[in-house]
Amino acid sequence: MLGARGYVGTLLTPALRAAGHAVRTMSRSQPPGPDAVRGDVADGAALDRAMSDVDVVYHLVHSMDRADYAAVDADIARGVAAAAARAGVRQIVYLGGPSPVDQPMSEHLASRTEVGEVFLAGPVPALVLRAAMVVGAGSTSFELLARAARSAPIVLRPSWMDNRSRPIAVRDVLYHLVRAASSGPVTMAADIAGPETVTYLELVQRCARIAGLPRRVPVPVAGIPVAATAAAVTDLPVPLVRALVESLKHDLVPSEVLDPPPGGGTSLDRALREALGVGDPPAMPDEGTPGVIRQVRRERVAAPRAALAERIAEVGGKRGWPGIPGAFALRGAIDHLIGGVGLHRGRPTTLTVGDTVDSWTVAGRTEHELTLVSDVRMPGKAWLRLSALPGRTSAESELEQTVAFAPDGLPGRLYWHLRKPAHDMVFAALALGLARETTREAMTGRR
Repeated sequence: MLGARGYVGTLLTPALRAAGHAVRTMSRSQPPGPDAVRGDVADGAALDRAMSDVDVVYHLVHSMDRADYAAVDADIARGVAAAAARAGVRQIVYLGGPSPVDQPMSEHLASRTEVGEVFLAGPVPALVLRAAMVVGAGSTSFELLARAARSAPIVLRPSWMDNRSRPIAVRDVLYHLVRAASSGPVTMAADIAGPETVTYLELVQRCARIAGLPRRVPVPVAGIPVAATAAAVTDLPVPLVRALVESLKHDLVPSEVLDPPPGGGTSLDRALREALGVGDPPAMPDEGTPGVIRQVRRERVAAPRAALAERIAEVGGKRGWPGIPGAFALRGAIDHLIGGVGLHRGRPTTLTVGDTVDSWTVAGRTEHELTLVSDVRMPGKAWLRLSALPGRTSAESELEQTVAFAPDGLPGRLYWHLRKPAHDMVFAALALGLARETTREAMTGRR
């Protein structure tokens, strides 16, 4: 593996070994050993030592900390391709960047494309995996936006913040890289991407939301050196930041991508939680847990259980919350005023644990059940569970709504009792509204 000390390389080495592969690494900074070669990728002799008896070569080298990185990286790629041919390597795997069509490429993306073309035209079969932003702690492009989300209540909004991308979780990148080690030799370029398409501004807002911060206030800018400002915030070299910022000025949404890992690609919210070091949401306490207040409501639904489960899985976001109009929005506005996540609105299409739904986070998810934990500020922790239960016949079902609250001492108990009348109305209306909507949609066939 070339570039083993880089961000992806440090994660890929143990992932390959866990999959049963022997790994030899090469880096300028690592101590030499039986499975490690210390050397420069520009040194042909060092490459020959590193590739001796190697089946697959991973090329994870970039020279973006210097002004002439494009020419340097192209020369290195040609040397690596030649050394791989001399060693009889079966496959080269290169992790590059996307190649936007119908628009001039930034120097950074043009360099990644050129390196990929060097390998594709070389004598050894080459798999070029093209990823836009890799979401992970240590990914430089991700850290630029993540720090912008966390550093201040405002965010600079140049026009390119409206450009779109399909960020991919680093765990999914590792899946594709590890899978390449066991695949037959191929020569091809393929895009890999996460399941969601978002603008860079939306990505900043999602970072803030996952971190438990209010929405950032976007401030349009013109004439401000954004790259230099970002470099100052992140302590990264200005040439590196400038190259990455220039690449953000593209729409980076591929038309076709490789199939995701089994079970689907990692959701953006889940990837952000892992990258930002935010732990899993707390699960709803079991029934009978001391000190936890529970309320259960049931509503009969004249629709099959599957239809009710599908409607439950669609709560929030564009479909909103049935019941008293504006009730949840008002609570969010109050939370926003006191510095909470408040007015965040939105959700991914398919929900998994850790995803956000407006002012809630998914704490549990099964085929017929959705459990949410509230993220608004309160003296305690609140959960909402919506379950689709079987009905008396296959054409009927029953909605079970469970609200649980774990008060934080006396302030929490007072909060619950003071707000109980309003909570009772809001959640009763939600249960009834979900039941009626599901029944109406089942009868009319409209959603």
